[in-house]
Amino acid sequence: MITLPTELLRALVAVADAGGVTRAAEGLGRTQPAVSLQIKRLEEMVGQVLFDRANRAFGLTPAGETLTGYARRILLLHDEAVARVMRPEPVGAVRVGLPNDFAVTLLPGILGGFAAEFPEVSLEVGCALSHSLLDALGEGDRDMVVAMTGGEGHPAAARMWSEHLVWCGIEGAGADGGGPVSLIVYPEGCTYRKRMIDALERSGRAWRVVYTSPSLAGLTAAVQAGLGVTALSERTAPPALKRRAAGLPPLADVSIGIYVGEGLSDAAVRLVNFMIAALDHERLTEDRL
Repeated sequence: MITLPTELLRALVAVADAGGVTRAAEGLGRTQPAVSLQIKRLEEMVGQVLFDRANRAFGLTPAGETLTGYARRILLLHDEAVARVMRPEPVGAVRVGLPNDFAVTLLPGILGGFAAEFPEVSLEVGCALSHSLLDALGEGDRDMVVAMTGGEGHPAAARMWSEHLVWCGIEGAGADGGGPVSLIVYPEGCTYRKRMIDALERSGRAWRVVYTSPSLAGLTAAVQAGLGVTALSERTAPPALKRRAAGLPPLADVSIGIYVGEGLSDAAVRLVNFMIAALDHERLTEDRL
């Protein structure tokens, strides 16, 4: 069994995030040849090519994507272990981004638990569509975000999982009969919205958007008023919305990820690891039921 040095894993993550060795070397405070040698040494240790050097974008190979995902989690735990020994109690603020519906489930549960355990850390939470959250992360306006994609990953994913989508509506609301399906949706760019439209078009069903809202509360109110149907993650769909599938095509799953920025503070590292541990515990509990 080989042991991968953390400095090599850190170089791997830096090059993956920077899209090349030159920018990664600047961020690591090392020379370009030194970082190139680190990547070469890591490839020799695992016996796999980690980067597609024929590609101008210097993208990760499948093996590189797999190892980078594990490297992020290893480094997060490593940095937290060091921080806990040197600075037992984290302080400061963490800027968090969440999709509207996940804010409803994560805020009172996971984030509430973190706030209770680490009272000296303040959480600055903002809600938006996933693509906007990822843009904010890339621009340095967020330390970490929870965001969904149509299935594709993202270089900065610390943890990913799949979510099942369900149709939500009340009887006789915009989906029965032979007419167009009346859709209640988040604004353009929403993965849920795309999943609904793709499913309906594949099944040959006509559709129309009758109500658009940027908030889960707005969608819920429109569904309860009988204006139409919508789709939400099974995990986040409010109990007040009746889940229904009669006459509607199945929806493809979505990928959810915890995405992190560069140069995370001790407090941000603690939060990311806290969320990953809480989600893993939740999944384990569900599997045992």
